[in-house]
Amino acid sequence: MFMPFGEIKDNTLTMSFSSADYSIATVLNAVRERCDMFSEMKVRFLGASTDVPNTPSPVFRPVAIQAFFEYIGGGDARPVLEKVYVHLWEAVALTFPAEPAWATAKGDFARFISSQADLIRARIESAKAE
Repeated sequence: MFMPFGEIKDNTLTMSFSSADYSIATVLNAVRERCDMFSEMKVRFLGASTDVPNTPSPVFRPVAIQAFFEYIGGGDARPVLEKVYVHLWEAVALTFPAEPAWATAKGDFARFISSQADLIRARIESAKAE
């Protein structure tokens, strides 16, 4: 099965998302939507993570979001983890907010990024003044 945003190694599935498209909250909401199903499939959610940039950036740069799952059942893990991949993407689509709510959230996020940029500029100017 072709998984453009996932990778299976042994009994572990790593799914990749981008903060340009989704937030960690969106991913976790989708996991919560299907967590009972994953448990019945003998798949354990191991957690999710985001990259942390090592330096400030003058512009918004999307970061990677990853979600990790482990097959704890018997037998071949691959077919089960492929189903988890499909079901999680379905849950992302199902739980994604309607366009007005999404647009509002993106606007709020843009204001947050702008405020961070203002703070960085102020710190740079303050450091120059010292």
